[in-house]
Amino acid sequence: MNPVMNLASDYLETTNTIVFLTGKAGTGKTTFLQQVRQQSKKKLAVVAPTGVAAINAGGMTIHSLFQIGFGPVIPGGDSRPDMHYAVEKRELFANLELLIIDEVSMVRPDVLDQIDLILRNIKGSDHPFGGVQLLLIGDLSQLSPIIRDEEWGMLSRYYSTPYFFSSQALQKSSYVKIELTHVFRQKEQAFVDILNEVRNQTISAKSLNILNARHQPDFRPTADEPYITLTTHNGIAQQLNSEFVEALPGQEFEFTANIRGEFPRDAYPTETALKLKVGAQVMFVKNDGSAEKLFYNGKIGAVVRIEADTVFVRCSPEEREIAVQAVEWTNIKYQLEGQQINETNAGSFAQIPLKLAWAITIHKSQGLSFDKAIIDVSEAFAHGQAYVALSRCRSLAGMVLRNPIAAHNIIGDPSVAHFNEQLKPLQPGTDRLDRDRELYRQFLLSELFNFSGLKAKSKGFEELVPEMQKDILDVAAKLTRQLTALDAQRVKNAAAYFQGKLEVTAKDLHYQLPALIGKSNEKAAKADELIKWLMARISLMTYFSAADFTVTTYLDAKKDAIMGAAADQSRSYVKALNAKPNEKLFDEMIVWRDSIAAKEKVMPNMVLSEKTVAAIAEKLPATLKALGGIKGVGAQKAAQYGAELIAMVRGYQQEILGGETEQGSLF
Repeated sequence: MNPVMNLASDYLETTNTIVFLTGKAGTGKTTFLQQVRQQSKKKLAVVAPTGVAAINAGGMTIHSLFQIGFGPVIPGGDSRPDMHYAVEKRELFANLELLIIDEVSMVRPDVLDQIDLILRNIKGSDHPFGGVQLLLIGDLSQLSPIIRDEEWGMLSRYYSTPYFFSSQALQKSSYVKIELTHVFRQKEQAFVDILNEVRNQTISAKSLNILNARHQPDFRPTADEPYITLTTHNGIAQQLNSEFVEALPGQEFEFTANIRGEFPRDAYPTETALKLKVGAQVMFVKNDGSAEKLFYNGKIGAVVRIEADTVFVRCSPEEREIAVQAVEWTNIKYQLEGQQINETNAGSFAQIPLKLAWAITIHKSQGLSFDKAIIDVSEAFAHGQAYVALSRCRSLAGMVLRNPIAAHNIIGDPSVAHFNEQLKPLQPGTDRLDRDRELYRQFLLSELFNFSGLKAKSKGFEELVPEMQKDILDVAAKLTRQLTALDAQRVKNAAAYFQGKLEVTAKDLHYQLPALIGKSNEKAAKADELIKWLMARISLMTYFSAADFTVTTYLDAKKDAIMGAAADQSRSYVKALNAKPNEKLFDEMIVWRDSIAAKEKVMPNMVLSEKTVAAIAEKLPATLKALGGIKGVGAQKAAQYGAELIAMVRGYQQEILGGETEQGSLF
């Protein structure tokens, strides 16, 4: 890694400061992301705004991971979007330390604010994003968020621009900008210089002439040449794809979309009349909703055969064919009522989730690289389109322009230029890094003495911890206001104080919880979570009542404490609640029953049912009469198997219970 990448790596490993990693196209942003995924010691997740970007980054879409809808979200309020998460999802976010968002230039500000709200709720922290570090990767000179006019009409009341940097959470956060400058994708310095001019909207007449020398109006690649056309509009891409498919030999199959209600034409995911032939190059336009996840939005393949309503696609020689049938998209409409956004299903579009892919839009190409591409930006209409298209090419020689490029085709956004100007002082040096490392140490110290988890997990059991507010929460709140003044000895004293209070709390709960839980599995599960939290935190307090607090010692001790609490299942109330009485005896009798069934060549339940074995283990009959009185045994089976069963009962009582058993008559 170069020095700039080393600086970014140091920030991610030794601070929790938000990092905006940017740089021109081809400067290694994706390479750095993959290195972080492989080498970081932090618990991390990778997300991106689109399916293609998520696959390229090796992560999930933002909306999938956080279960966020696609409509606009009004910031503020005390909503709890995390309340509907499964326990596993909440645990994942509770342990998350680093969130990587790739292609952040396409992320709306309200999405970032929703992530902030979710993480603060789950972490029980007032820090931005609940203290989770963000690595935001992207180039604001590339593609911007896609927002419909009616959506921006709602969001513009709260945000000055549609970009992520206008989010309220980020406005309140301290973050650094680290810019990668060395271009790896393009080796020709002349081409790199031209791309820089396009990126900065400062292209000279000389550079325009060099680009336009690549204009070949009558160029048409042969079937053997791997050219892909990048264009601004879906309509242009569709026309080119139609020409290619018509040139293929063989029968043409047409699939007609089923459109119901209101579904805007500009939102059609593919053609209403999709014409395919064997040999056609195609791209999936929807993620696979099945458990197999065979395809994703943006995956390229070729049609190998077509049967009735099914298209078979192969994406590479080593992959099996994918059978593709029609799926449905829904059109959601949003209505702002007060501070709430309500959505309705206005219509639907059903079609085979494929489109021809000899040509694709520039939006679909972001994050990809091509050796040979035909580019058409003569009708560019959005910020960054020309730059993204041109920078997909690895060389000038591999580029063909379908139409000449004019200066007005290179469109920029003044708000991005203004933000980039503001970011110049945020490029950190060693002094800033040292300061941010100290802030991270203080954050972890505040995390050690953060007992919001105790308050949350005690919900429903408050009467069992009556002194929690006064003895723990209030003292911790006062302590965290003095973090900068805490020397090593005061940290140890504080840890010893809380260790004592938490141990008393755990002891009281141990005696009182079983009666309160009763037969409720739900309460038992909550009690298990509470006890697990207490055991982990007591372990930490015990450790730091003797050891000096540092970033390294805390992270190691925290990991050990969490793993230790999770591994200790002996205190599990759920396990105790669902355990069979005298479980060891029950297990022994089940083994005996199965062996008898095998000898007699009958089903095990014909000897004794599992329910009957459980009843014997619970009641511990001392005589054949008592055994025969148990439902499912009876006099006949008591006479047949009684001697062996009662021998097992007596052996168990002597071994496990240490009881005095009557060794006289079985009767």
